[in-house]
Amino acid sequence: MIDYDMKDVEIVKKTKVKLKNPILICGLPDSGFVGKIASYHFAKGIKAEKFADMYSSHLPAQTIVNEDGTVEPLKFEFYYKKGKNDLLIFTGDAQSETPEGQYNVSRDLLKFVKGLGCKTVYAIGGLITNDLSMPPKIYGAAISESLLKDLQEFGIENMKESNIIGMNGILVSLAKDSKMKGFGIYSETKGEFPDISAAKELIKVLTVITGIKPNLRALSSEEKRLKKLQTSLESKIIEDSEKKVSRYIT
Repeated sequence: MIDYDMKDVEIVKKTKVKLKNPILICGLPDSGFVGKIASYHFAKGIKAEKFADMYSSHLPAQTIVNEDGTVEPLKFEFYYKKGKNDLLIFTGDAQSETPEGQYNVSRDLLKFVKGLGCKTVYAIGGLITNDLSMPPKIYGAAISESLLKDLQEFGIENMKESNIIGMNGILVSLAKDSKMKGFGIYSETKGEFPDISAAKELIKVLTVITGIKPNLRALSSEEKRLKKLQTSLESKIIEDSEKKVSRYIT
């Protein structure tokens, strides 16, 4: 059922949901895939239910081929979780390719969730740094100084003189135009590989904010798999470099 059809965006609801003042958590693929990993595994870990898909002509012109050979277009996904604080979680396969697309999709997203009673938006993602802390530090931004104090109560340090590229940043600034509270929460990352350590730190903060603790067994398994892959790739790079050097030794 097409619930929301605009020129460039189509939202297809799979089921009707009735929520009470839900907060939105948005995490999309970004540097180190931090936002995507955190939002997806937080949703999975709290057993949030998918209720809608968003399709857009602004997404890359790609098709996903599943294990069984079936194909489907790139899309965004909406999940919900009812509880003491109702939640909306928004993630997707990619971000829009152009600045125009990112702004259009962000505006349509905010309009849709506002219609569901949402008044507060948390955008999450990675913050690239060459001086990475261990564990990665979390920084926050908001649309006003008073809202920054809310983040400080969760132990989140204010971000200073930085830029957040893409929807994980745009949503925060556009929330103000929609008369919604807008927060950005970002974890340090080098952005070179899928950064599960950074995503885990974001999930810890989301756990405190929402009061819901996710089961991260699937994320831990994925972390082990990626570490093996990363170690293998690094060893291959070193081995290839040594072979190239040996060719010039006489």
